[in-house]
Amino acid sequence: MSKEIRKTRYEKNLRVGVRFDGNNFVLLDGSPLPRLHTGAIGELVLRPEAIEDRIARARLIQDELFPILEKGARVFVGVGPHLVGNPNLDGLLREPLQMGLHTEYWLVEVRLEQDLRIRIRGDQEARLEKCKCVIPALKKEASSVNHAFTIVSEAYETLRLSHTGNVFERAYARIEPTGWQTLDQLRLTAIAGLLASSRSKTAG
Repeated sequence: MSKEIRKTRYEKNLRVGVRFDGNNFVLLDGSPLPRLHTGAIGELVLRPEAIEDRIARARLIQDELFPILEKGARVFVGVGPHLVGNPNLDGLLREPLQMGLHTEYWLVEVRLEQDLRIRIRGDQEARLEKCKCVIPALKKEASSVNHAFTIVSEAYETLRLSHTGNVFERAYARIEPTGWQTLDQLRLTAIAGLLASSRSKTAG
């Protein structure tokens, strides 16, 4: 992987404070927003009561649960090779390409003991529900995939100061027939399902 790709992979989002002047969004000092590239994607963060339409506000704050992986599924969480203190530890998969998975991370298996579900709010905020799982190589149990990621990071990424991370981007599951997907890709699929369901209800 090139340095440019690696750099892009870890770039952070830019948060821009804005306010609505009655017609358009402007910067907090009243000046116009900078020009953006066509197709630029962002998020609008505001308090629910700022939305005048009661029906639209109710739709955005409701939430639904979607199953994304079944009990028994294997999820592989990524650890940074440069953060691993002992690369010879059991359970550390250092050649993900042999599994057909293209990633810069080394992998550790996590096995689901329950169905994994995602809770999606109407404004598309998503979070994983608790799901009992085990980490076979460590012979340890976890209460959720996020918890499992922390346990894996503490055991393998011993050169890392903090053992939290975005499990949506650092966990992979093989979904047939499409192949390997991150939990973030499964999240987007669930959101698409929510949007399609909302459009269907509106049309009905």
